[in-house]
Amino acid sequence: MIPFKISIEQYRGTSYNIGYFQGKHMNKSLIEMFSKIVNEDEIDLAGLNNIYSLHAPHLIEELHGIADAMDIPFKKAALFGGYGTPEIQGMGCSSIVDSKMLVRNYDFSPEVYDARLVLVQPNEGYASVGHSLHVMGRTEGVNEKGLAVALHFVNSKETQNGLTAGSVIRILLDTCKNTEEAVNMIKQLPHSWSYNFSIGDSEGNTVVVEESPFDIKVRKDENILFCTNHFQREEMSRLNREHIEGTQERLNYLSRSNLRNKSAQRTFNTFRDAATPLYNEAYSEFFGTLHTFAYLFEEHKILTAIPNGDILEIDFKEWVRGRNLTQNELTGNLNYS
Repeated sequence: MIPFKISIEQYRGTSYNIGYFQGKHMNKSLIEMFSKIVNEDEIDLAGLNNIYSLHAPHLIEELHGIADAMDIPFKKAALFGGYGTPEIQGMGCSSIVDSKMLVRNYDFSPEVYDARLVLVQPNEGYASVGHSLHVMGRTEGVNEKGLAVALHFVNSKETQNGLTAGSVIRILLDTCKNTEEAVNMIKQLPHSWSYNFSIGDSEGNTVVVEESPFDIKVRKDENILFCTNHFQREEMSRLNREHIEGTQERLNYLSRSNLRNKSAQRTFNTFRDAATPLYNEAYSEFFGTLHTFAYLFEEHKILTAIPNGDILEIDFKEWVRGRNLTQNELTGNLNYS
């Protein structure tokens, strides 16, 4: 077992100040990590400014705040903007979403993991909470209107200059109040790689958006939607990776687990159970479970935990009203297989 922890960060105010205080809190190793992945000279600043100016201009201010706090050029802070930058291949994620809850596991490598749970309440957008991806993006999250979204990597077979999936989620959480608005926004944004997005809202509307840079399809079910790391619609299946045995195994497990009739707590525990295919410990292969996240639509509550650690429960309505969390980190242990 290797000790593992993530920080819990809370920010309120103008987007610039949210960026500034994040920058003051942030370890510069994140800059070094992303600089190894992409050369800042290759960042398409004009494209980034155009997209964010159109759909979420306050996030440009957040980037400026990060740059000023870390005393780095804006172009380097733009590494966190998620436009025109390469994604990191790998990643396994499983989720269910229905009218009661969205529950998901995020599987990746701790070597390229932000290790941050971030709660923000910008003056210019909706308050939200989620695990950080590339600083400004999110692996999943929920906003004050009850919109919950999670990403699932599918493939990098067809690409274009576009947004990373984590940046897409951040735009959705900051600007959309329900599933319909989120789907419409996804259709307007340029995407770099192929992803599934699991989406639900407080009105009981649930979908999985199967998205590639050049095609978008929506999958619906009146009862419950299961999602892993491949497209399930036939017309999108050509974009799946050649070997999908692992993602299909997880989907099969979800389909036969009768999760529809389990409580949110039992479902959450199922995702954290190392005896199931939903939980993985192949960390050195970019495929280990790093966190579990759930949102309970009717109770407005978040559950999240890291491996072999305690569960954090957040009453998000109370946080939006101004009651900060007293806990500042999650602790656990990773079992490298």
